[in-house]
Amino acid sequence: LDTGSEASSTDYHVWLIKRSDTSVVDVLFSLSVTAPTMPTSYDYRRRIGSIVRAGAAIVLFTQDGNYFRRSASILDVNATNPGNSAVTRTLSVPTGLNVQALMNVMLTDTVGNTNTGYLSDLASNDETPSTTAAPLGTFASEAGGGEGPALQVVIRTNTSAQIRSRLRFSGASTVLKIATLGWTDTRGRDA
Repeated sequence: LDTGSEASSTDYHVWLIKRSDTSVVDVLFSLSVTAPTMPTSYDYRRRIGSIVRAGAAIVLFTQDGNYFRRSASILDVNATNPGNSAVTRTLSVPTGLNVQALMNVMLTDTVGNTNTGYLSDLASNDETPSTTAAPLGTFASEAGGGEGPALQVVIRTNTSAQIRSRLRFSGASTVLKIATLGWTDTRGRDA
């Protein structure tokens, strides 16, 4: 850890560090996504990933290059009558940087209304979902009631791990669920 003491529920960015004078290589954990406090004589660094801590433990994951898959998915949104205005949703992905969040999304309407929902990056315009005009929708509920199909969706988060959700309409029988599966992090390769 570059500075301070370990926190029980925060995100850490993992850096591969090297001393050019001795070629010694090590790993450093930091709260900083851009400028970790380097140990004396270490002069090379590259962020190789980020970890999420919750309840004083690292959230387990599998990494394959830029792809990070949580060992256990987490239901981040389970909202009844979520409204038809834009809502900011926080996901269980690393903070401090933009990642591509990988989610399963389901929209349910037990009364039988066909509904359309739209998930978007908060850096984009807030647009109303539609069945006939752009941006259309990301997901929909089934006609005749019940659950719509669960769809896998990828949306870019802001640095606070947030995205936007919006429904065409909402009522007491409308339920929106978002389960976070993992994320893609380019780990500074596109900087």
